[in-house]
Amino acid sequence: MGRKTVFGTMLAATLLIAALMGSAWAQDMSAQTLQLTPSRDSGVSGTATLTDTAEGVEATLDMQGLPTADGTEHLAHIHSGATCADDRAGNGGPVEFPFESVVNEGGAGTSTTVIPNVTVAGLLDGTPRYVNVHAEKTGDAVPPGISCADVVATTVPATGGIASPMTMLLLGGAALVALAAAGGFFVRRRA
Repeated sequence: MGRKTVFGTMLAATLLIAALMGSAWAQDMSAQTLQLTPSRDSGVSGTATLTDTAEGVEATLDMQGLPTADGTEHLAHIHSGATCADDRAGNGGPVEFPFESVVNEGGAGTSTTVIPNVTVAGLLDGTPRYVNVHAEKTGDAVPPGISCADVVATTVPATGGIASPMTMLLLGGAALVALAAAGGFFVRRRA
């Protein structure tokens, strides 16, 4: 096999690995669905779907297990500087983005809010944030959270995808190093 053939084979393999690495970065960051889990033994759970729009991020809450009477409003927000674990330990962060209240109807409720001048990728910038749905308001103070989800990027589903883009980068980089070493050995040996 000539040097041109070896070079062409190495180039084709490198391009293939680069394309596979690129797919890791192609994870859609324009929409994320977060799973809200119960806080303080509330039994309340649901989803928060964050979707980029021309106006900003549309945040839709879909809650189940609300224990209050029909028509009861539950405050909801994105808090910053903390996580659900912090909130559940009594060290919640300040409200960054208020949502429309979730109104209980038969134990379930929804809310849709547009957060202007924000993107989903911007919300996933590494700053600790969490979505919190609160208990029924009974006084002037903000009631405790009853359901919560950290605002983090969801991973590719377990249908053959990778766990994270960083994993794909590391594997691709290792493959490139191995390919370069093997190609260099082969070319040197043929010289």
